[in-house]
Amino acid sequence: MYNLLKIFLVSLMLFSLASCSLSRPVNKTLSPPSDTKWVSIEIKNPSPYTKPFPLEARYISYSCQKKRISGFDGSIITEPSYNVISIPMQQEGEVWKAKAAMTGGGSCKWSLSAMTLGIEYVEVTHIGKDLVPGTAVGAKLAFDNDASRNGQYTLTRGDLKLSPKYFPYLREKKIGKRENTLSLLGKEDFLSLRVYDLHKFVFSPELNEKKIVKFMGVEKKGNGAYPQIIYPDGSVAPARTLFPDFDKVDKMILK
Repeated sequence: MYNLLKIFLVSLMLFSLASCSLSRPVNKTLSPPSDTKWVSIEIKNPSPYTKPFPLEARYISYSCQKKRISGFDGSIITEPSYNVISIPMQQEGEVWKAKAAMTGGGSCKWSLSAMTLGIEYVEVTHIGKDLVPGTAVGAKLAFDNDASRNGQYTLTRGDLKLSPKYFPYLREKKIGKRENTLSLLGKEDFLSLRVYDLHKFVFSPELNEKKIVKFMGVEKKGNGAYPQIIYPDGSVAPARTLFPDFDKVDKMILK
């Protein structure tokens, strides 16, 4: 028994050493060349209660690849390195701007792979005093096949201008006394786009705060107790409905 334990401990130590030897620091310094192309992002803020969040740009490197040991069969897996940076948006009136280099350069030859942008509530007490800001909405841009491999992306080519609609989405959670949040309800939380030849992307969301959708949690768990989704006209979604019907809200005419 002692010998088996000793062998196990030695094997674990060797595995740990092997894992450490495969993990080498990656130089994530960006140094865009003078002739690089730039992607410009413009976001028009739809409300004084919302604000664009910092632009998130993800770069990929096939020059500085990483190696790791598979936990399944112990084989060595080689994969590209990733470098995620946050780029502050600069305000110019109602428009917020930022840009990212297509070629990040540096010793690892970084290139732009993906980008996430959008808006979120930063002030919500005008809707309810006990509310806090919830989740953000926006768009995910994939610049290569690596970024778009794990989802369904709409293919686009050239510059883009999108004006998606959003409505306030109030979530009241009663069990566990969680904070009540106010988020933005859209057709999709984040539009997924596979872009080609993109130089400028203008994001001009529309926010209609007259149509408030509510998710009302239950007081306690039990048979027949389900959360309710209440639409702006007072109608209630069928029991066990998990998500609001965006098209229904969009077409709804309030008296």
